[in-house]
Amino acid sequence: MEYVVPLVIVLVIVVVVVVGSRLLGRRTPPAAATDPTSNMAPGKRQARASRSITREAAQEASARLTPETHQRVYSYIAQRQVMNAVREYRKATHLGLGDAAAAVAALAEFPQPAPEPAPEPALPQPVIPPADAPLTVEDIMNAAPAPKPAPSAYRYRAIVSQGDEVREVASTRLNAEIYGRIRQLALSGNYDGAARLLLDHADIGVAEAQEFVTMIGPED
Repeated sequence: MEYVVPLVIVLVIVVVVVVGSRLLGRRTPPAAATDPTSNMAPGKRQARASRSITREAAQEASARLTPETHQRVYSYIAQRQVMNAVREYRKATHLGLGDAAAAVAALAEFPQPAPEPAPEPALPQPVIPPADAPLTVEDIMNAAPAPKPAPSAYRYRAIVSQGDEVREVASTRLNAEIYGRIRQLALSGNYDGAARLLLDHADIGVAEAQEFVTMIGPED
């Protein structure tokens, strides 16, 4: 009999422990029993969630890259140079080693197209004032000078003769109208005026001009 009471006490304790453990197991949520991160600190659980390899994580990882760095990272992934890919990703994004490794793993698991290059800034369009707007000082100062007309290559030839002597004057500044005025002045006896007009339109000396106009006759 002296052994019966201790034995009963031990049996009661075992039953209480078994029943209590079963009750506690029923109260524990299934996610907490199966989730390995349930006992982690909140900061660690958030960091591990941010490093999950999902399609959304791959899209976010790709959005951090430029078209050039995207091509280099995938080039290393294609060559199975994982460390170089992580190093290139860290260099482009300045993320930590763990985040960069998770990003490269997501890019390898869910390949992403290269991001579109940033559009070039549009050049400012020149402001065109209306046709009836008044001119300003800047408009006048910035206006290009009008091109000078190219000199004509045609040389007008005026020929006079007196007896056996013949004189000829050829110039690009002479024409039939001007030579007609020179003849009228010479025929009216105004040799000085005819000579001055000829000098203005031909590259000859004063003596040559005076000699030329004195030889002008009605038949010239």
